[in-house]
Amino acid sequence: MKKSILLLVVVILACFSGNAQKIHTIPTKQINQLSSGWHKFVSEGATFDVEVLNGTLIKGNIIWFDTSTYSGSFSGNKISGRGTYTWPNGDRYEGGFRGNKLHGKGTFYKSDGTKHQGKWKHNKKNGKGKRYDSQGNIVQQGTWEQDVYINKAAKK
Repeated sequence: MKKSILLLVVVILACFSGNAQKIHTIPTKQINQLSSGWHKFVSEGATFDVEVLNGTLIKGNIIWFDTSTYSGSFSGNKISGRGTYTWPNGDRYEGGFRGNKLHGKGTFYKSDGTKHQGKWKHNKKNGKGKRYDSQGNIVQQGTWEQDVYINKAAKK
C-alpha cells in the first residue's frame, strides 16, 4: 500500500512539475488587418504594444489576462527570435524562441531564485547547460536531452 501511494505521488509530481511552463499563443484575429507600424490594442484578453509589418507581428510587448508577459521578436505571428517571457508565478525565461516555444540558448529563472542556463529545444532542456541554486552556485552541469540530464561536463 505504501509503495502504491508513493508511486502515485511520484507520477503526480512528474505530471505537474516541469521547467518550462506553457506559453500563451497569440490571438491573431485582428493582426492581419492592421497597417504597417506600431499599434496598441486589446484582443481576446491580451494587450498588445507591437510593431506590425505587412499584417504580421515584428516585435513588441504582449500582456495576457493572467498577467503573463512577453517582450521581444515575432515571426509569422508567433513568439520567435530573442525575447523574455514571464509567467504569473514569477518564473521567467530570457533567450531564444521558435514557434511559441523555448528554443536555442537561454536562461530559465525560477521564482525560488534557482535557474537553468543552456540550450533548449521545443520547451525542453536539450544540449549543454548549467543548473544553479538560489545563491548562484552551480549544482549540475553537463548535457540534457528532452529535459533529462544525461552526463556531466568534462573537466578541463
